[in-house]
Amino acid sequence: MSNITVSLPDGSRRELAAGSTALDMASSIGPRLAKAAVAAKVDGEQVDLTRPLPDGATVAIITADTPEGRHVLRHSTAHVMAQAVTRLFPGAKFSIGPAIENGFYYDFELPGGKTFSDDDLAAIEAEMREIVKADQPFVRSEHSIEDAKRLFADQPYKVEIIERVERAATGDGAVDATDAGEVGMADGGTISAYRNTDTFVDMCVGPHVPSTGRLGHFKLQKVAGAYWRGDEHGKMLQRIYGTAWESKQALEDHLHQLEEAAKRDHRKLATELDLLSFPSELGGGLAVWHPKGAIVRKLMEDYSRQRHQDGGYEFVFTPHLSNGKLFETSGHLGWYADGMYPPMEMDNGTYYMKPMNCPMHCLIFASRQRSYRELPLRLFELGSVYRYERAGTLHGLLRIRGFTQDDSHIFCTREQLADEITS
Repeated sequence: MSNITVSLPDGSRRELAAGSTALDMASSIGPRLAKAAVAAKVDGEQVDLTRPLPDGATVAIITADTPEGRHVLRHSTAHVMAQAVTRLFPGAKFSIGPAIENGFYYDFELPGGKTFSDDDLAAIEAEMREIVKADQPFVRSEHSIEDAKRLFADQPYKVEIIERVERAATGDGAVDATDAGEVGMADGGTISAYRNTDTFVDMCVGPHVPSTGRLGHFKLQKVAGAYWRGDEHGKMLQRIYGTAWESKQALEDHLHQLEEAAKRDHRKLATELDLLSFPSELGGGLAVWHPKGAIVRKLMEDYSRQRHQDGGYEFVFTPHLSNGKLFETSGHLGWYADGMYPPMEMDNGTYYMKPMNCPMHCLIFASRQRSYRELPLRLFELGSVYRYERAGTLHGLLRIRGFTQDDSHIFCTREQLADEITS
């Protein structure tokens, strides 16, 4: 049998038997590397450890304790979670299940409108551990679009993604980041999928760990509602969040960090210290500041004003709403209308609550002819703005519908630009 030669990241070369995989290469380097490996990068492309290596390729091993390696672990764990759910809830439909920062999630629709309970999460996690214990291999396959539709005929959300990819392939639409992460379009327009039993398969761009036995350091965290494709007019699905790590210690460290962060959650402290509240009578995402909170806010605002004054900024004030023509000129209506509150019809035009202060600061600059001697002109405002955040995205003061920002705009010459950015 002929041999192949591959290059390593350090420039060295290694000779292997033809048909060798990245895992074979890692094993030839040492057992510790083989144990830590979860995927490989071949000529810059992430692939499964079990894929045969081409002659002359440059190969890097992706280990579990790297950002890329954790992404593979988390995506693989998401597949195991979906497999566990479909085992425990026959007839369940699953949509998307990406890896995210520090974890993963998967969206489901359960038969009969059933909802997940805390007990269900415990049962799902237990079933996942049985799947891990079984050490099922992740097996990649590739399918034509028509074959993929037949394969996922009982999973309508998967079929919809395939059809969107199909339309994009003919120039009738675009593939968004969600679709791209769910569907691997290989050479010839085929769709990749991964199977780890005869009963569970999910389409995915990959790569995945070689088998479920490489997983195990995970924790399911919570259930939340999630509209299909983020469209509030679409189907409401149930999203299970989890976290996964390369070791028991890394998992415990992360969970401890979350516990400490929860103790310091600003929404919890706001209530305990009587700083502010979000009355339901006022509406979602709108806060009222209590006297103690107002003192904290005033100190912050006074500090901001002083810093801007010391930096050569001039104070301005602008109204809370504007004629819609201004937002047409600024481009907000063309690009940001979904994030703005609905218009108000007045006797002299259509008005909107302002989502940003920028257009009004531009009007101040344009209010008269300016001399180059006035530049740079630095305008500053503690301006209240209003943005229509979807209900599912609201999060205390971090995602809110009405807030005040210390906002500034600098008008300068091109030659002054570098100094202004630096300062």
